[in-house]
Amino acid sequence: MTVVRALLQQRHNYYRWLLIVEVIALISLRPLQQTPQLVSLVYLIIGGVQVVMDSPLLPQNRLSSQLRMAVIRQKDHHHLQRVIERRRWLQYGWFCAAGVELIWQLSLLLVPPLAVQLSVLHMLIWLCLLLYELWALMSALAEEPVFSGDLLMGAAAGYLLIGFTGGIVLNSLLVLDPAAFSVSGSPHGELPNAIAYAPHMLGAAFGSLTTLGSAVLNGESLTSVSASVGITIVGQLYVAILIAGVLGKPRQIATVRKASHQARRGSAPSPRLRRKSR
Repeated sequence: MTVVRALLQQRHNYYRWLLIVEVIALISLRPLQQTPQLVSLVYLIIGGVQVVMDSPLLPQNRLSSQLRMAVIRQKDHHHLQRVIERRRWLQYGWFCAAGVELIWQLSLLLVPPLAVQLSVLHMLIWLCLLLYELWALMSALAEEPVFSGDLLMGAAAGYLLIGFTGGIVLNSLLVLDPAAFSVSGSPHGELPNAIAYAPHMLGAAFGSLTTLGSAVLNGESLTSVSASVGITIVGQLYVAILIAGVLGKPRQIATVRKASHQARRGSAPSPRLRRKSR
């Protein structure tokens, strides 16, 4: 097994597990309304799937001794270096997001004015992490050699990742501009609105992603309208990019090999030219 093929198998495992975790989170959206404190844990798990599944933290993701001793082409070597660098940045970003999330949740409960000041930082760090993961996922999908079921699962996981990113944005905006949302009082007693309505914000984000809208968003507020339109535009751009650059891939490895062989034959000099040159 080559290094590139080993990395490709790791990537396909990441596609599957990210989609599974996201689907479970969506199915659990109704029960999460009873325990909204767990929504932040859901975000951390989704953001951490790539950190775990696409990193050497798992033994099966570590390159074996045979692969370490294998002769790697220069192009594959550069690709391997990019993968290692991406893994390192993802780990740093996730730990940073986890720390900010913990501080933000505690400040919501203990020092609400501090939570307002931290909301911008909270939103920016999560945006940087999840958008970087989305970009890495799109780049990985573009590098897939053929159209396959794993590619479809990765594409679906990326689309759902936009919805979860929008949920974090709306949750932070609820603290910064409560008037932008149609919420009145906390349905869970003493819990702050940002925690109590976290499942509703996640549902509103997916409503914006699918252009269905949500009653939680205040249509007269520029903040909520801008956030909703932004989520919708990002989702549509993602679909357009997938259609243009990913779904047009050949369906079989044989097609790729045939096209590569024809390209080599076309670039090679003809036998007549070889004889004339002699």
